[in-house]
Amino acid sequence: MYTLPKDTNIYDIKVIKNIIDYNELNKSKYKRLYNYYIGEHEIKNRTKSGSNMLSNNKVVVNHAKYITDTNVSYLLGNPVDYQVNTKKKIEIEPLLDEYKKQTINDLDCELAKKISIYGKEFEYVYANEEAKPRSCLIDASNAVIIYDDTVEHNKIAGIIYTPVYKGDDKTNSNIEYYNCIICDKNNIAEYDTKNGSLNLKLDSKKEHSFGDVPLIEYLNNYEELGDFETVISLIDAYNILQSDRINDKEQLVSSLLILKGVTIDSIDKQNIDTYRILSGLPVDAEAGYVTKTLNETEIEVLKKSIETDIHKISMTPNMSDVNFVGNSSGVAIRYKLLSFEQNIKNKERSMEKGLMERFKLYNNFLTVKASMQKIEIHEVDAVFKRNLPSNDLEVSQMIGYLTDYVDRETLISQLSFIKDASEIVTIKQEEDEEKEKFEEKQEELNELLYAEEENKKKEKLKENKI
Repeated sequence: MYTLPKDTNIYDIKVIKNIIDYNELNKSKYKRLYNYYIGEHEIKNRTKSGSNMLSNNKVVVNHAKYITDTNVSYLLGNPVDYQVNTKKKIEIEPLLDEYKKQTINDLDCELAKKISIYGKEFEYVYANEEAKPRSCLIDASNAVIIYDDTVEHNKIAGIIYTPVYKGDDKTNSNIEYYNCIICDKNNIAEYDTKNGSLNLKLDSKKEHSFGDVPLIEYLNNYEELGDFETVISLIDAYNILQSDRINDKEQLVSSLLILKGVTIDSIDKQNIDTYRILSGLPVDAEAGYVTKTLNETEIEVLKKSIETDIHKISMTPNMSDVNFVGNSSGVAIRYKLLSFEQNIKNKERSMEKGLMERFKLYNNFLTVKASMQKIEIHEVDAVFKRNLPSNDLEVSQMIGYLTDYVDRETLISQLSFIKDASEIVTIKQEEDEEKEKFEEKQEELNELLYAEEENKKKEKLKENKI
C-alpha cells in the first residue's frame, strides 16, 4: 500500500516519479512469478561442467500452474452471484445487464488468475464510446493506487503508467519517459513525463461519473503474496530431483566400459559403439561397466516428501491423491479440503471487497447516466459457489426444511445448476402472480356460474308453483 499525506499534491512530477520508482522495485518479482506460471523455471538455466556435461536434463514439473489453476477454478468455477433483499424491492438488473454485456465472468476468472500469480492485480473502470461502464485489467507492474495516511486509508488517486523507450532495447536504462493516466475522485487525465515535468495532454482531462477513484486494487492476502510464491524453493528442489533421476538413468546406459587382459583397435571400438558387440576376447579377459548404484526407493520417498510439502505449504490439495478416490460424499470431501477451504475463504473475502468497489462504481455511473436506483453496498451480497461435486438431492431436501426460515433466493442459489438465483426468483414470482390472477378470475367465474345456476333453480320453482 502506497500512502501519502491527505493534502499532497499528486500532480507534481517529483511525487509521480517517486510513485513509479516505488512500483518498479517489484517488477523483477512479478516477472519471476509469471515465468514460473508459464513453466520457465530456474532449472532451465542450469549448466554443468566436466563429466557431468554428458547429461543435463532440465525437467519442469509445473506445480506453480497447478496451484494457481486449482485455486482459481475452485473459487470461480461457478460465476459470482449478486443478491439483494427482495423484500426491499431493490432493482440491480440494469447493473447486472452491463456485467453480462461484457462477459464479466471471464474477466473475473482472468482477474483471479493474475491475483493468484502476482499477489495483487488492478481493475480500471471506464466509460466506453457508447457511455457504458466497462472494466479492463491492469498489470500490477503498471499501476499504483495512492491512499491517504489516515486510519481509514481512503483513496486519493490512481496512476496507470506505460514506459516509452528510446529504441528497441526495452530495458529500464533505456526508458525515455512515461505516459500516465491519473484518475482521482472527479477527473481522469493523460500526462507524460517528458523533459522532467508532468505535461497534460491536450483535451485529455475529463470529468467522470463514477463517484470515486475508478481504479480498484485486488489483493490475494494482506502480505500481497502469490499462491505459489512461498513454495518456489520446493518447486525448484522437485525439478532438480526429477532432472537428476533422468540424468542418472542416461549415465547408467552410457556407463564406462572396462576391459582387462585385452586391447581393442578402432574396428572393435566401432563395433561396440554401433552394434554393441565385443568378440574375440582371450579366455582370461574380463569386461564390465562402471555403474552407480541407484536407490530408487529412497529417491521416491524424497520425491513424495517434497511434493507433499508443496501441497501442504501452498494449501492446495493433490487431487490425484488416493484420498480423493471413491464415491465420497460432499461433506467428506470438504473435511479433506479443510485447509484449502480456509485459504479460499481468505481469498474470497479479499476479492469480495474489490467486487463491491466495482459494484459501487458501476452503480454510481448508472445512477447518473441511466437513472438507476441508488443502492447501498451493504444491501448487496456477492455469493461465491464452490466448484465441487454437489449432491443436489441432499441440497433440495435441505431447502425444503428451511423454506419457512430462509429467503427463497438464498436457498435456490445453493443448487449447483442454478446460475442466476435472482432471475429464477423473479420468474417464479411472475408465475405465482399470473397463477394468482388466474385463480382469482376462475373463482369469479365460478361465482357467476353458481349465481346463474341458482337463478335458474329459482325460476324453475316459480314455474312449478304456477
